[in-house]
Amino acid sequence: MLVAFRIAILAASCVVPRDRGAWRRAWTSEIRHYDSLLRAHGLKKRYVRIRTWHHFIGAMRDAGRLFSETSVVLQVRAAIRTPTFCLGAIAIGLTAIAAASHGLAITRAMLAPPYPDAGRLVLISEGGALQNQRHAIPPPLLDFWKTHNITLTALAGYRWNSRGTAWVTADFFDVLGVRPGSFLLRRIHEWRPVSSQPDMGNALGVLGRLKTGVAVGAAQTDLRDLAARYWGSRQPSSGEVQVMPLVARIRQPLYAYAGLCAMPTALLLAAAWIGMRADRRRIGHIRRRYWAYFCAKSVSLPLALALAIWEFSRATSFTPAGSVTFVAKPFFIWLVILACAAIVWWCLADQRARCRACLRTLQYPVRIGSLGAVLFDHAGMELMCCEGHGALYVPAVSSDYLQRGGWTSLDAEDIPSEPVHGGRA
Repeated sequence: MLVAFRIAILAASCVVPRDRGAWRRAWTSEIRHYDSLLRAHGLKKRYVRIRTWHHFIGAMRDAGRLFSETSVVLQVRAAIRTPTFCLGAIAIGLTAIAAASHGLAITRAMLAPPYPDAGRLVLISEGGALQNQRHAIPPPLLDFWKTHNITLTALAGYRWNSRGTAWVTADFFDVLGVRPGSFLLRRIHEWRPVSSQPDMGNALGVLGRLKTGVAVGAAQTDLRDLAARYWGSRQPSSGEVQVMPLVARIRQPLYAYAGLCAMPTALLLAAAWIGMRADRRRIGHIRRRYWAYFCAKSVSLPLALALAIWEFSRATSFTPAGSVTFVAKPFFIWLVILACAAIVWWCLADQRARCRACLRTLQYPVRIGSLGAVLFDHAGMELMCCEGHGALYVPAVSSDYLQRGGWTSLDAEDIPSEPVHGGRA
């Protein structure tokens, strides 16, 4: 055990800024002496090992403390407290999302589907009006529609598996107008004909292209009538035929999650507007840099969340019939709502803990008073700006009537225009 401690202390001494040899010898001697002292008292080996381990942890903490006091670390810690670091980290996160998603491929596919005349493409399924109740179409019914429909120029069937292999009918690419690398926002690595699929009895998702001037409702009525004729006295179908525009279907996740992620942005921008009005009423001018930083966070963080959902969460994945998968159901939506709430909380907490002049994170927290005596005296915490611009007093309870929380400016230029006490900043 002592040999392992000596090796670890030798490695830890590499981060000690000066007198590394003396530091290493001092801690090695300390641990060896303490180990010998405990053994001389006849203590059990297990107890000696535990107590020696505490001394070793103390050596590691001492090395970390000395390293944290170096000029480089102090400069890094000072840079972390600046607003530039925060916005830079968010920008790096957005860049990483764009790079990992191949240039936001899914988002671009939702905004501008890469198919010729995509507005005439429709998805066809059977089932109820709800999307999670829709089912694929049997191949015989698809062939019947191809022969008798009067509203569609062409129809094609398709299937895929979880490994990115798709089986399509012979005219699938003619209907789609292109041989894409993905379909319905799902990456397809290999296209195969349906005739090569092991199980020919599986139902197919159906893609159709409307004739010029034909509405979706007319095509749905036509296919429903044909389905009723086809089934006749045969086994009944699983539900009415549903026809949905392809573009509208693949854009539904875009609109749904964009709306959810826009809610925290709207709330934070409303808070910024209220804060700017309070600034103008209280000090006669608006802290433009302070509120510009707040608005930048309010827009960029929900944007990063939305892009991460679209590109990586499979919330944009569909079944062949166009139904939603389980990740797009209420449980996942609740997770997104919690993430939005976390963004709102962090933006407000981070903004309040920053200097109103230089936007650096406030330091040197000092507790004032006692929470148990808040009825007769004020209690809270005071934070100071490292540059000496001012101090922020945060009361322990929101109903503190003896001293309200707020920002007190210590800058000579702002003292005449800034109230000494009171007013929430």
